[in-house]
Amino acid sequence: MKIRHIGAVAHKQFLTLKHDRRSLALMLLAPVMAMLVFGFAFGSSPKHVPVIVVDNDTGALAGKIVNKIDHDAIAISYSSSEQWARQQVTGGKAVAALIFGSNFTRDASPTPGTTTRGGQTVPTVQAPVGAQATVFIDTTNQQLSAVVMSSIGAAAQKLATEQGAKNPVTFDSQYAFSKAKDARYIDYFVPGIMAFAITLFTAMLTLLAFVGERTSGTLNRLKVSPATEGEIVLGYEAAFGVIATIQALLILACAVWVYNILIVGPLWVALLLVVLTAIDAQAIGILVSALAQRESQAVQFIPFIIFPVFLLSGIFVPVQSLPNWLQPLSYLLPPTWSIDSLRNVLLRGWGIEHVWLHVAVLAGFALVFTILAIIGLKRRRV
Repeated sequence: MKIRHIGAVAHKQFLTLKHDRRSLALMLLAPVMAMLVFGFAFGSSPKHVPVIVVDNDTGALAGKIVNKIDHDAIAISYSSSEQWARQQVTGGKAVAALIFGSNFTRDASPTPGTTTRGGQTVPTVQAPVGAQATVFIDTTNQQLSAVVMSSIGAAAQKLATEQGAKNPVTFDSQYAFSKAKDARYIDYFVPGIMAFAITLFTAMLTLLAFVGERTSGTLNRLKVSPATEGEIVLGYEAAFGVIATIQALLILACAVWVYNILIVGPLWVALLLVVLTAIDAQAIGILVSALAQRESQAVQFIPFIIFPVFLLSGIFVPVQSLPNWLQPLSYLLPPTWSIDSLRNVLLRGWGIEHVWLHVAVLAGFALVFTILAIIGLKRRRV
């Protein structure tokens, strides 16, 4: 073994990378992107979780408890209508409604009374009967609901400690979606994995297949045929779309029969969302393939698909936990919309009338990516 020969091979490889700046850039940027995204996704806790307060208390105690709530974790808004607040929770606009009755302060305070001692009536102080507030909460996202309950309980305990008294306040939990009251973490987790698996494998296989068609010359022969670029892209999408639909059926069947996940809403709506996610993924694969000259470069683009989807679309960490400037990026990812809507359908029982916007957005992504893929194919010279 000669060092000179090893050096010559290494020198040759450096020269190759010098002339392949795209590969070099991808090799250097992918780890940095992964580091940043992992840090932002797992380095923070949920913030500004929306909670609506309905304060009917004639005293000041309810207001004092609300003021003790961690306002960095909980975003408080007020309403005078209990019915409206509950509707906001069931509509997914808020995680919880905190409702105080009119006698909340009185029930939590000692009251003067009298007793008879030695034939005489003397004043006494009766212990508080105990006040109870209602927390109407959406437990389909266990991370966010846990933050709400712990923040409210900590606020009441902190106020009692400052006043040097036993906490005379309790909270009655009422569930916005009773069938999801006992939902397991796997019920919340599986919809995210479904969307991620479909996006990853469909985009990756479409990308590699399309680049393979280009390097083998098949795509070049198609471009000199009477078929237009739009017809070529739509033809590929039709073929891959059928395969993606079968993938969607298999993944949904696995979620139902293997994991026995909770299903409250219509299954056909969930299937529609998974199929749209697959169509978006294969359109992304065709679009990204325009940037790769060969299979090795196509593989280097895969981390730029995996990491944002894996960490920013709400699979593990709620989008609300991300920094405010990063949250808009999450909504530019199709899986964010599919994961959110799948959870709404499966856990909350929503039908197509509630998730039509998600369906429209996913269809819009497919249209935009397809148009961009056609434009990229027209500009590409093989």
